[in-house]
Amino acid sequence: MSTFVSARNPGQDKPHNQSPFHLEQPPNITYTIHSPGHSIPMSNTTQKPFTITIIGGGIGGLILAVGLLRRNVPVQIYEAAFSFTEIGLGLSIGPAAHRAMPLIDPQIQNIYDSLITTHADSPDYEGYRQTWFEIVWASGLKEGDPLMDLKALPSGQTTLRRADFLDALVGLVPADIVHFGKRLDGLFEGEEGVQLWFDDGTKVNADVKSMVKELMLEEERTKPRYSGMYGYRAVLDMKDMVDAVGEQRAKVSTMYIGHGAYAISYPIMRAQKVNVGVYILSDDEWDCDTWVRKAKREDMLLDTENMGRYVKSLVERMPDPSQWAIFEHPHISTFAKSRVAILGDAAHASTPHQGAGAGQAIEDAHVLSELLDDSCIKFAKDVVAAFKAYDEVRRPRSQRVVTSSKENAYLLCLCMDGVGDNEAKLKDTFQQHLHWLWDLDVQGQVEEAREKMAGYLES
Repeated sequence: MSTFVSARNPGQDKPHNQSPFHLEQPPNITYTIHSPGHSIPMSNTTQKPFTITIIGGGIGGLILAVGLLRRNVPVQIYEAAFSFTEIGLGLSIGPAAHRAMPLIDPQIQNIYDSLITTHADSPDYEGYRQTWFEIVWASGLKEGDPLMDLKALPSGQTTLRRADFLDALVGLVPADIVHFGKRLDGLFEGEEGVQLWFDDGTKVNADVKSMVKELMLEEERTKPRYSGMYGYRAVLDMKDMVDAVGEQRAKVSTMYIGHGAYAISYPIMRAQKVNVGVYILSDDEWDCDTWVRKAKREDMLLDTENMGRYVKSLVERMPDPSQWAIFEHPHISTFAKSRVAILGDAAHASTPHQGAGAGQAIEDAHVLSELLDDSCIKFAKDVVAAFKAYDEVRRPRSQRVVTSSKENAYLLCLCMDGVGDNEAKLKDTFQQHLHWLWDLDVQGQVEEAREKMAGYLES
């Protein structure tokens, strides 16, 4: 789900003769949230005299909204669909984003921790509590042997269903600030701030995630591009998984590394189910208009014929041979333009090979909520400095995640230049890729952005 944010002053009107689009003006309201279960503002906070409008209510957008509500920053959410939805089943948050959650709002981490599956949910596997994944050779002389146990300290592997997390986050947001069936059709920035035009939601050619970027960055390529990989996905019962690969491989999150392909599995739903994915490198272009295309079981078997008995056994139990294209976001020149900013997948959609996409959206929300809460942000015009600082701090890191995630795919497929299937180099590179991602001072990232913002406001 894509998210973009803008700031407007209360009471601003539609500009005359600026756009042929119809403007459905967001209601001009101010409020303080005190409803049970909703995000409660921190004490001694003064409500900001502007409203942050969030377009797109995925996980990143909702977490930002919760963070702003806690800081007494007025928020309105506009969602093109008629309910909040998330694409995909499994979700995993790495250590850095996990540390950011309570800094945004402790209720977010409480919700997350109440829903997750860990290795401790499987009896006799508590010893793997800090394991992120075991990396296992898919084929060859060491078939089935672990290459390494990748630790994610202190949380280990934590997984949950995206829909469950989204549904719980919705409970932190007051219903009267959410507007469904609102697809962005245009935007205009005048002296008083950003104004937005929405279609009825009946017939719109552009999706919000491309529309906002096209409006911000008309001369840049902003649409996701095919990464050169596709995958097969399934959710298996734990019993079937144990029958397929044995108890340890079923109950411990595992990556099976092979030449030109890799497979992944991890327990979900309190270890009652297992999420399974098989990813294939391909030199061919994606020749389908949609991101999912039908395939035959023979295609899946052919793609994994050299992946060894464990992956073969998994594939035999996967019911749907549909192929899912793996797309990524091209690097763009900015995440912010004046009083408009983008975050999450709208800014830096990544391949899934590091499990970092949702975590980057959470880091975005943390930085934005802290900057917009700062006492030096007094008026809507000051948001320009906040968004500029957000861009300068978050864009390099999140774009590096896009790059390193694709590199991680080559690593898992044993075809990274200079590494290949060399055991020592694989271990070193896996550690390097993940520790720069996880060993982040999340509050330090905020303070770096805050310092930049202060400089812009003074200049």
